Amino acid sequence: MASERGSKSAWSTAAVVVGIVAVGIVVAGLLDDPQPDAVAIPGCDEVIQPEDMQRINYAFVGDDSAPTGFDATTMSDALIQALPAGTTVNPDPMFPPLTFDVDATAHGTISLGGAAGDLTVMLSTSDQPVGPCFAGYVDERRTLGDGTAVDTTFGETKSRVRVYAPDGSRVDASADSVLTVQQLTDIAMAPGLRAGQRN
Repeated sequence: MASERGSKSAWSTAAVVVGIVAVGIVVAGLLDDPQPDAVAIPGCDEVIQPEDMQRINYAFVGDDSAPTGFDATTMSDALIQALPAGTTVNPDPMFPPLTFDVDATAHGTISLGGAAGDLTVMLSTSDQPVGPCFAGYVDERRTLGDGTAVDTTFGETKSRVRVYAPDGSRVDASADSVLTVQQLTDIAMAPGLRAGQRN
């Protein structure tokens, strides 16, 4: 009987030890919970990670303002001239397409190479620095020799290019896949769309 009790006691002790070790492993795992891998964005020195966006309050978009004192007709003409060769601006019964309004926004539907899609261009000015890149909103940043920064977001059906010029101009262009990213970049980079130099 003593041998049987000793055997049961040994098994009980072993079970308690195993339980303690298992609990320790779980607790250690909770305390050492691995963080998501940081997202790196080509060309960005500072990247705001998705988990950080919930804890900070950046308002770079709010720092932009519609340019004042610019000639909407001249800017609209500059936008049309910046379109790729062979582009057709489709008429709209509600408003003149690709014509800048009081909010310095131009929108319209264009056709190119048998495809049609929307194009939107927004102009603004800002005295704020370019700022960091936001993971999930910017896929690539290029900084040109003159200090111009070009942010690109690649989408399956719509892409976006935002140009930050040294004179404070901001050009935000987005388009359906009717335009390539390079064509959209060429539009956003058009000198005639720089609003800052007109202030």
